[in-house]
Amino acid sequence: MLLLSETVGCCLDVKMLLLNHPKTGESLEINEFWLRDHCRCGECLNLETNQRRYDLLDLPVDVRALESKYILEKFFVQWSDGHQSNYDLDFIFDSQLERVIRRRSKSTSLTPWNRSIVLQNERHLRFSLPQLVATDEVVKSLVASLVRYGIVFIDDVAPTPTMTELALRCVFPLMKTFFGEMWTFSDKQDHADTAYTKLYLGSHTDNTYFCDAAGLQALHCIEHSGGTGGENFFVDGLHVVHELRRRFPTAYEVLCRVQVPGEYIEEGEHHCFTAPIIRVDPLNGDFVQLRLNVYDRGVFDTVPQSEMADFYDSLRQLLQIVREEQQQWSLKMLPGSIVLFDNWRVLHGRQAYTGRRTMSGAYVQRTDFLSKARVLGIIE
Repeated sequence: MLLLSETVGCCLDVKMLLLNHPKTGESLEINEFWLRDHCRCGECLNLETNQRRYDLLDLPVDVRALESKYILEKFFVQWSDGHQSNYDLDFIFDSQLERVIRRRSKSTSLTPWNRSIVLQNERHLRFSLPQLVATDEVVKSLVASLVRYGIVFIDDVAPTPTMTELALRCVFPLMKTFFGEMWTFSDKQDHADTAYTKLYLGSHTDNTYFCDAAGLQALHCIEHSGGTGGENFFVDGLHVVHELRRRFPTAYEVLCRVQVPGEYIEEGEHHCFTAPIIRVDPLNGDFVQLRLNVYDRGVFDTVPQSEMADFYDSLRQLLQIVREEQQQWSLKMLPGSIVLFDNWRVLHGRQAYTGRRTMSGAYVQRTDFLSKARVLGIIE
């Protein structure tokens, strides 16, 4: 057992304290204002809502630690504004940038895949609706697979929009857009979108024209009669981006940096958003999002003409990898099976078709997807 110590907070300068963790022996220089701002007592933090109780301007700009001491693994501070704080040392040390970066890199286990890899793991991607309804453990397994692989299937679903919606709401709330919460589409031109035709639709992600693209997309083939074709194909953007970085590092850098406009126009709607095709975590450089849709590209006006050649060369190199046969997982979507995939990661497309083909679909917001994964303990 550690004994009470009166020695701690050795002042380095006006704003810094030197902390020593009595259990691990680690040392840490802490900004005093940050420490005061992160007091977790009931006066500073609403313990029911986990929200701060005060405005930052309520703290004196020159607030100082007057006295400090360790008791066991707690750190006590008497502040110059009259407040007393009691900190868990592990909380302080775990809240530093270096540890956050380390945890982010280790918090999720993602499996990049091409066609051969995903076919070997397909058994981990399929879930039955009756089992999903019956137990929370199956829901957790589905979300874990969705995080790891970016794609799952819900089988044994009656081929109707109503049952499609019921199956999806077993796991996530749905995202409302101008398409609606649930949408049904065929070759009837209800929207100005190539998906509402019988034409070939190349690999892409949706909503590149939204400020916050849907996190997940669901598709369910309600019927396909009197014709052929319409096979769907999926490409793992995570694997593709890894390949791009390995083979063409300059192209990778360009597509992480250059802002590319996306645009959607139809009567009553005009959506625009500009961002890089590849988005990475600003803290550790890990992959976050592939924003790739050649159909919804707006006028490319974000770089001078002198840089156009580098951009187009880079985009072509990415698209060539996407189109490689070994990257594409092709399958025929049949009534009764919903595919649910990460729209920030997995690209999807469709072969041209004949006959009558009706699809039902929906989006899930990225924040709702990640919230569910955190609540279930899958990600941090």
